[in-house]
Amino acid sequence: MKVSIIGAGHVGATLAYTLLLQDVASRVSLIDINPEKAVGESLDLAHGASYLDNIDIRAEGFEGIEDADVVVITAGRGRQPGESRIDLARGNIAVLEEILDAIRPHYRGAVVVVVSNPVDILTYVAMRRLPAPHTKIIGAGTALDSSRFRYLLGREFGIDPRSIHAYVVGEHGDSAVPVWSMANLGQIPVTRYAPPGGSPLDEAARDRIHRAVVTAGREVIQRKGATFYAVSLSVARIVEAVLHDEKSLITVSSYIERLGEVSDVCLSLPAVLGREGIREVLPIALDETERRQLAESAKALRKMLRELGY
Repeated sequence: MKVSIIGAGHVGATLAYTLLLQDVASRVSLIDINPEKAVGESLDLAHGASYLDNIDIRAEGFEGIEDADVVVITAGRGRQPGESRIDLARGNIAVLEEILDAIRPHYRGAVVVVVSNPVDILTYVAMRRLPAPHTKIIGAGTALDSSRFRYLLGREFGIDPRSIHAYVVGEHGDSAVPVWSMANLGQIPVTRYAPPGGSPLDEAARDRIHRAVVTAGREVIQRKGATFYAVSLSVARIVEAVLHDEKSLITVSSYIERLGEVSDVCLSLPAVLGREGIREVLPIALDETERRQLAESAKALRKMLRELGY
C-alpha cells in the first residue's frame, strides 16, 4: 500500500517518518516543489531501513501519485504575525490550486487527505477542483483537536486519554466546538465524573479547557515556531483507517451539503473511514448550546468561502 505526501516540510517529513515507524504503509513517496528537499528527506529516512520492516521510501514527481492509494497534501505556509486568516487562505489556496493542476493528469482515484491550513477551506477547494467523488476528499479537520481535548481531559482527571471518548466538531480553528454533552469516561459523562478527592468539572473549568483546545496550536507555535508531531500522528491515524479499510470513526473535515440553515461547506463531524474514503458522516446528538455553536462555525466557514470566491 502506497502513500504519496505532497510537501516535504516539517509536517510532510514527520508524517512520512510516522507512517514508517507505525508500519502504516510499506511504500511512501515524498513530492516537493524543491526536489532536492524531497530527495534529502527520503534518503534520511531510507538510511534507517535496516531497523524497520520492509519499506520503500523515495522522492518522486507528481506522476508518483498514479499508483498511490492515499495522497496527503501538506504543502503550504503557516500564518505570519499580523496576517489575517483570509490572507493566509488566499495564499494557500493559490498553492493548492497549483498542486491540484499538477495532480489532475495523474489522478487515478486515490483518497486525498488535505492537511494544509485553513484545512476546512482548502478541503472545500480540493473537493470542487479535483475530479473525484467528494467522499474521497478528506480534511484532517478536528482529528487533532479531538486528541487535544482528550489529552486535556486526561490530564485534568489523571486518566489515560485513550480511555476518554470525546470529540471536537466544526471548524479546525477558533470556532471549534468541543462536544461536552457526549464526552464520557466509560459510561460516565465527563461532566459528572469526580476524580478521587476531587469534584466534577464546573463551568469555569470547562471554559478553560475549551479555550485550551482552541489555542493549543497557537501556544506551540509561539514556543517552538511550528506544530508537526501531533498533527502527523493524527493524519497517520486517518491514513491507517483508510488503507486498512477499518470503518473507524474519526472526526475529519468533509463536504456537508446542508447543516441546519447552512449549506455547501466542509467541516468536521464524526465520519466512518474506509478504503473508499468517507463511508458516512454520522448524525450527532448535540445539546442546544452545541448546536448553536456548530451552526455559527458553519456560517463562519461559508462566509469565508464567499469572500474567497467560492
